[in-house]
Amino acid sequence: MKYFRIFGLIIVITISLTQLGFAVPVGSAIFHDLVNKSDSIKIKSQSKESINIPEGTRLMVKLDNPINTAKDKKGSVVTAVLDIDLVVDGKVIAPQGSKVYGKVLESRGGKILGGQKLIVQFTDLMISNQLTTILTDPIGVETGAGNTVKKIGAGALIGSAFGGSKGAGKGALIAGGLSILGARGNHIQIPAGTIAEIPLLAPVTINNPQ
Repeated sequence: MKYFRIFGLIIVITISLTQLGFAVPVGSAIFHDLVNKSDSIKIKSQSKESINIPEGTRLMVKLDNPINTAKDKKGSVVTAVLDIDLVVDGKVIAPQGSKVYGKVLESRGGKILGGQKLIVQFTDLMISNQLTTILTDPIGVETGAGNTVKKIGAGALIGSAFGGSKGAGKGALIAGGLSILGARGNHIQIPAGTIAEIPLLAPVTINNPQ
């Protein structure tokens, strides 16, 4: 639409020049120069209408609610918020507190301690009041022999609810600095307030950013 407006402006300018006694043939150098400039204007205009968030960009998200293998089965919705602004090329794309949504990819509990697994992936981010599709690296935890816990995925999990091992409480398992609750019935839980630092698996294009 913008291109047609610009092309219409060229026609108006051409008619005006003709009325002033200047002939501007369609095949002339002046006409082609005007068309080339209009193409340049169109390209510059389009470049301002989209922003690309590169693959590998890391998001810092904080869980709104706890996630555990007892109630959160495969496909369950996970909600979180950005813990810090998402910034690309010096521009804030999504401010701290923007909603982030995901889903449980795998939830396995209720077995003898050592076989539990909980994996989530974030799929949507609220940008300029619009839900934008994203795809992050899956992240989660699984238990092993001897009450050990290991992280799954390329991202990081940072515990804030328990303050590390000192505030873990009875029955908690420790994965790095993250406290994982050993819930009743051999289930595990990632506490609310846990921060996940996770990379994007694919670039995201934001059209008409505000």
